[in-house]
Amino acid sequence: MIIQHGSSQFVMFLISASVILSLSACDFEYELPEEGSIEDLTPPEANFTASQSDTDFLTYNFANFSASATTYEWDFGDGNTANTRDAVNTYPDEGTYTVSLTASDALGKTDTFTADITIVEPPVPTAITPVIGAAEFQDEAGICGTGDSRDCWRISGGSIHQTTSDGRNGTRGAKYTAASSNSPRVTYQAVTVSPNTKYILTAYYAIQSDGDTVRATVIDGQLENYSEFADASLLGQSVGTVNDGKGNFNRLIVEFETGASGEISMLFDAGANASESYLDDVSIIPAE
Repeated sequence: MIIQHGSSQFVMFLISASVILSLSACDFEYELPEEGSIEDLTPPEANFTASQSDTDFLTYNFANFSASATTYEWDFGDGNTANTRDAVNTYPDEGTYTVSLTASDALGKTDTFTADITIVEPPVPTAITPVIGAAEFQDEAGICGTGDSRDCWRISGGSIHQTTSDGRNGTRGAKYTAASSNSPRVTYQAVTVSPNTKYILTAYYAIQSDGDTVRATVIDGQLENYSEFADASLLGQSVGTVNDGKGNFNRLIVEFETGASGEISMLFDAGANASESYLDDVSIIPAE
C-alpha cells in the first residue's frame, strides 16, 4: 500500500519493494537436478565374474557386469587395484583372495560387489601313452583291418619289412633283408602323443654281421610318402650296432621331447647290411 502523505509515501514504497524481492528470491531459487538423471530409478549395481588364464594359473581375467555405472574401482585382494571396466590381475602365489568392485554413477551413488577366488595350481595332465598297432609284429584277426601286422607299418613309397618267426623270445618279428637283395625295407607308423612332453621310444634289434645296423628315428610330424623322410624334421634318432647274432636282441632307445604338436611318427630301417637283421617289441612311453 502507498500512503499519500509527504515522505511517508516513499518509505512505504521501499519497504514493499524489499519484501517482494526477498519473497521472490526465497520462493524461486533452487538447484536443478542433472539433466537426464534417473537416480531414484536405477542406482548402480556392481557385479563381475572371474576366470583363470589358460596359460598362467596365477593370472585371472575379470569381466564387469555392473549396471547403471560410469566409473569402477577394483581391489584384487593382493594390494593391486585398477579403475578400468574389465580387468586382469596376476597374483603372487596360490591362496584365497577377496576381490571387490565398486561401481559408481554420475551422481556419486555407489555399489560394491565382493567375491573370494581360490588360486590353486592345476595338476599336470597325464601324458598320452600311444597305442602302437602290431607293436610285437604278430598277425591277429582284425589287426589294422586285415589281420596282417605289416599293414600297421606301411608307408607309400617304401617297401614294407618282411615278417619272421625269429623274433625276440621266439615270437614273430620284423625282418630286413640284406642290402644285396630286393629294395631297402622300411617300417613306419604315425601316432599321437602329448605336446611338449618327454618320451622314450624302445625297440629291440638283432644283427648278424659286424658293420650292420638297425636305425630308429622319431619324426616331428607325420609323412604321406617315404620320399618326405629325407627332409623331415627329426625329434631323435638312434642306431643299433651291436652284433650278437641272430636271435640275440639288444635294446634300441630314442629319448625325445615333442613340440607344440602331438602328431609324430616313427620309422625303422636297416643300413647297407651284409646279412639279414631283425626288429621287435616297439613301445613309446612318457619319460618319468
